[in-house]
Amino acid sequence: MEFMEKKFREMNKDERLEYIIRKTNLSEDSIDVIRHAVAAEKTMDTANDALMGENHIFFSKQSIGIAPKIIVNGIETVAPMLTEEPSVIAAASHGAKMTEKHGGFRVTNKFNNPHVTIGQIQLVGIKEEEAESAMQRILEHQDELIALANKASPSLVASGGGILEINAKKKNTRTGIQIIVDFRADCRDAMGANAVSKMAEAMAPEIERITNGNAVGRILSNLAVDRVVICEAVFDKDMLALKKHINGKDIEISGEEMIDRIVSLSAWAEADQFRATTHNKGIMNGITAVAMALGQDTRAIEAAAHSYAAYGRDYSPLSYFERTKDGNLFGRLEVPIPVGIIGGIIKTNKTVKACVEMTKCKSPAELAALIAAVGLAQNVSALRMLAGEGITSGHLPLHNLMRKSAEEKR
Repeated sequence: MEFMEKKFREMNKDERLEYIIRKTNLSEDSIDVIRHAVAAEKTMDTANDALMGENHIFFSKQSIGIAPKIIVNGIETVAPMLTEEPSVIAAASHGAKMTEKHGGFRVTNKFNNPHVTIGQIQLVGIKEEEAESAMQRILEHQDELIALANKASPSLVASGGGILEINAKKKNTRTGIQIIVDFRADCRDAMGANAVSKMAEAMAPEIERITNGNAVGRILSNLAVDRVVICEAVFDKDMLALKKHINGKDIEISGEEMIDRIVSLSAWAEADQFRATTHNKGIMNGITAVAMALGQDTRAIEAAAHSYAAYGRDYSPLSYFERTKDGNLFGRLEVPIPVGIIGGIIKTNKTVKACVEMTKCKSPAELAALIAAVGLAQNVSALRMLAGEGITSGHLPLHNLMRKSAEEKR
């Protein structure tokens, strides 16, 4: 059988490359780059395709930079960051430096157990008049359902985790009454997406039997309200001052004036959803860069953050800034950060494992604290740039410098 007749996933890397070349209109330069990447990979000690990704061809080279000094709860560490924007790493590093004189970042968990992931089971086909009794039966069988779920994830239970509680609620939807079963699971050192979804699937048949409903959806919720962290820091007024010569003109803003400007930007975000969205994107520039380097589910973290920004309120900024009594800048970030230090790509990718190790974080709570600190550091630096020379004047020179350096090395 000719390789072109094979399923793509059944081809080896050379066959996949030839398929792509025939299927697409790649330039000779691009073909040469990919051929070299595939050839180089053959000499590497890599895992099998199933662990690297579906239909794998080659690894993409992406730069991991370091924010070299982040003080979180009195402990100094480093933050690996993977991003296409060099200015993000520079901004996070500078933002962290502005806190050093005042003890760095103080991070706490909003709730007692920072390891909880929420799971949900959707029941349809239950009549309005039967909804209350169906929910009652679910609660009456809670112990049996918990036992079923925990049996589906024995390693989680063995590590001290498992389901903590089950609740049921009625929702009126455009397709009729639905009963939603919510449960909270302690996932210990894992983020817990797969474990919680597996638990939901294990309980679903018994819940169907108990309620005479039809379990359609069985999955975790990414709105990780139990994993909310609160990160606070004081940023030094003298370091917030700006003095630059840009585009033929001098820009000089005192620390006091810069604080006024940043507080006004914070107030703008509170009053305007269009600004709040971009304000939060600045926070996520830092959070996502660290999460990506550490092999975390960045889509889950971003979904949780933006959903939390509108949790029980209009969409709002995740951070808040005000002037302190002694004239410095106080910043506070409240955001859910669902992460883990075991499982997934951390187990299979040596580079990711090394990045997690260099943070010295020993639990998801510590990892979340570091990520939140970088998010707040990046946020205040971005606001300082916006209030000062402007984003394009601040970002573009560094981007252009990096691009020029790369071109000179070619």
